[in-house]
Amino acid sequence: MVSWGNMQDETMEKSMSGDVSPRQAASSAFLLVAVGGFSLFWAVFLSMLMRNSFLDVDIENLWHHLVLRIALFVGFGLCSFVVSRTPEGVIGNRRRNVMTALVALFSIIAAVSSATYFITQTAHPLGFDLIVWALAGAGLCCLFFLWVESVSAVSQASIVKCLALSVVCGCGFYLVINMLPSPFNIAMLAVCPLISLGILKALPRETERSSAEAIPLAESKKNAHMSWAFGAIYVVYGIVFGLGAGSVTQIAGDAVLFVGIAVLAALGALAAYAFMQRFAGRIAQSNMLRMVFPFLVIALVPMSFMSNVVYTLCNLLLLGAYVFVLLTSIAYELQTANKRRASYLFFIGRSQTALCVGLIAGYGLGLAASAAGAINLSVLSAIALGLVVLLAAFVTFSPTEPFVHGTENGEASPGSAGEAGSAASEDGTGAGDPSGEGPARGEHEPGHWKACCATLAERYGLSPRETEVFYYLAKGRGIEHIQNKLFISSHTVKTHTYNIYRKMNVGSREELLDIIEDEKRSQRGE
Repeated sequence: MVSWGNMQDETMEKSMSGDVSPRQAASSAFLLVAVGGFSLFWAVFLSMLMRNSFLDVDIENLWHHLVLRIALFVGFGLCSFVVSRTPEGVIGNRRRNVMTALVALFSIIAAVSSATYFITQTAHPLGFDLIVWALAGAGLCCLFFLWVESVSAVSQASIVKCLALSVVCGCGFYLVINMLPSPFNIAMLAVCPLISLGILKALPRETERSSAEAIPLAESKKNAHMSWAFGAIYVVYGIVFGLGAGSVTQIAGDAVLFVGIAVLAALGALAAYAFMQRFAGRIAQSNMLRMVFPFLVIALVPMSFMSNVVYTLCNLLLLGAYVFVLLTSIAYELQTANKRRASYLFFIGRSQTALCVGLIAGYGLGLAASAAGAINLSVLSAIALGLVVLLAAFVTFSPTEPFVHGTENGEASPGSAGEAGSAASEDGTGAGDPSGEGPARGEHEPGHWKACCATLAERYGLSPRETEVFYYLAKGRGIEHIQNKLFISSHTVKTHTYNIYRKMNVGSREELLDIIEDEKRSQRGE
């Protein structure tokens, strides 16, 4: 029989090597419930984003389709921006109540406006539709962030799994909504957000973020080290995706198109899951964004000389790329927020705002061509090829690390603390510190280094003994070295280390060293 002490030793060994995060892995029951509830959001989101079987019926003017989608993302983007500016860094009870009310308002709007159109067979006035779709975008955004809050409290692997599976299931629900005859599809569109809210409230309470995890907005801005290129890259990608989604809107809706939308969106989600499973922690977010570029070229270039089926497939490939970027970005940003000690609302809110700005611009390009009376496949293809050139130039000449200044996603640059940690030998001797006493990096400024460690120990509430262990961990020391220096057992070292990881919300030595490097840069004013 394996004793509790042995089990804890094994857990600590894994934690020391970075294989296990102190955040809990989601249980099968949690994943099942979360995937089911989150999938309803994706079903409704796809119905509003892409061509559907009832909201677009008998609206002959393409510009009307595009204007409504622009209004949708104006609402979604504004709501994302407001969420990113949350002063407390977490969704409090009052804000949660407001967001819940906006989700309920979406359901009311969807039911009333769609049912009115179904009964009268007359399009609503444009001003009314613009307000309705903007409010719908805000309601969907609120539901999105409420779900992100719930899944963000579990381990990184569980987050990725939940995101991918929820989109795959959501694509199935999207098909159900669009295949049903009216008014049943209208009822589904209106009821799905309410059911999603109900499932959200049924999730285990222990998965919710506590007020202790609140990180003020000012601290998030300081710790995030976010560069201008972060938003710019998302805007450029959003333009491409908006153009593709707008082009799909003009294609006649039928069962084949709806199946294609669902299949490509699901494939994008599965690709995101496979990518994060293989490369999580080993590739920077900026490199992930660059990897998407060839797929966009494959999707955009054929539009200049192809039509009909190939043209449709190209646009659907853009949808799959959009889903891939969306899910991997959410996963990366949750991980980066955790490492940088910044609010996840700040990171994800900023990226979603930038994507919405790009989507609005992409739809706007199609709208401009439509207003000029020149909307056809060749015009859209010319716009697409122009965007390919713009995207290639931007991705090629943008800063090497567009996500954050200095290092990205905790990846250490040459000579950084990451190297110091990896330089420590198996027996606990730090190769980066021959004397055995100074820090593995920055030995010419030991006072500054120790001040950083003292500041972090106080900030995270480490006990005196945990602080001592923390100093040695920061030097890149191993368990054996620490136990010999402090005259304590290896089991006690592991226990203190686990407590340090838990309090600092990190899952590996590299993440801990990243926090120290960030604090050093912050104190220097970099």
